[in-house]
Amino acid sequence: MTHPTERGEINGFHVVDPDLYDRYREEVVALTNSYQVDINEFLPDDGTRKRGLSDAEIAERLGLDIRDVTEIRVVSEHDEYPIEEYEASARFKDAAAASYFEGGVKNLYKGDPPPTRR
Repeated sequence: MTHPTERGEINGFHVVDPDLYDRYREEVVALTNSYQVDINEFLPDDGTRKRGLSDAEIAERLGLDIRDVTEIRVVSEHDEYPIEEYEASARFKDAAAASYFEGGVKNLYKGDPPPTRR
């Protein structure tokens, strides 16, 4: 068995070697649920949909440790979107929670977007 620091685990965090990340990033992203292409126009000619694989299934297929696959997937998702996307999402969630707090479930189904915080 390897020592935790040999596996890249320092203070409870798992760290992936940048070369490993670069080598497997595209494959991991293509196999995961992170990016779904099940829109009718993009389906194969036979119209079948395929599900994304779990981290464990991807690890088995690529011969990687599941912790490496999870870290590669999470980091690649964060690399994909600018910080402004995360900030906008947080504002929307805060506003939706405030709207629900003010008026209960009826505010969630009005069809109007909740007011956003400035």
